[in-house]
Amino acid sequence: MIPLSLDELRQAHSSALYRLYLVIGKMLDEPQRILQVRQGLRLGMTVGYLTDDPLGAPRQARVVELRATQAVIEDRATRQRWAVRYTALVPDGTYPDAQPESAPPPRASREDFFIGDTVGFTDKHLRERIGTIVRLNQKTASIACHDTEGHWRVSYGLLRRIVDV
Repeated sequence: MIPLSLDELRQAHSSALYRLYLVIGKMLDEPQRILQVRQGLRLGMTVGYLTDDPLGAPRQARVVELRATQAVIEDRATRQRWAVRYTALVPDGTYPDAQPESAPPPRASREDFFIGDTVGFTDKHLRERIGTIVRLNQKTASIACHDTEGHWRVSYGLLRRIVDV
């Protein structure tokens, strides 16, 4: 390896710097490097990540999603989400792991509803609708909201049971 100082890099010709930029880019995109980092990551894990500031310390973030060449992380301080290359992550264990998010509740299925049940749902225009189930289909339920509005076909997972007290 050739030791280079920042002063030597500042005095180097632009074409030499560009060649170095291409070599480093290819090295960062090597599948072995990506796999090496990715295998140590889990959803919900707290990691450090390097920002555009070359001299700055790594910032803390939580892993939200793992993609082919990037990880989506949520910054701990700002709660902003970023898609960063795996090679910009620092999963060295110096950051405590976050508690993984609990699994979402199971979606409702056909067996949870009966004809005549009062249900609510949000329509495609983001308006809350309340109606009565008039027909149960294989994947959807037909809901009568009012006599003037007709029927809505709504997936069971989008329905909420309304309990009249």
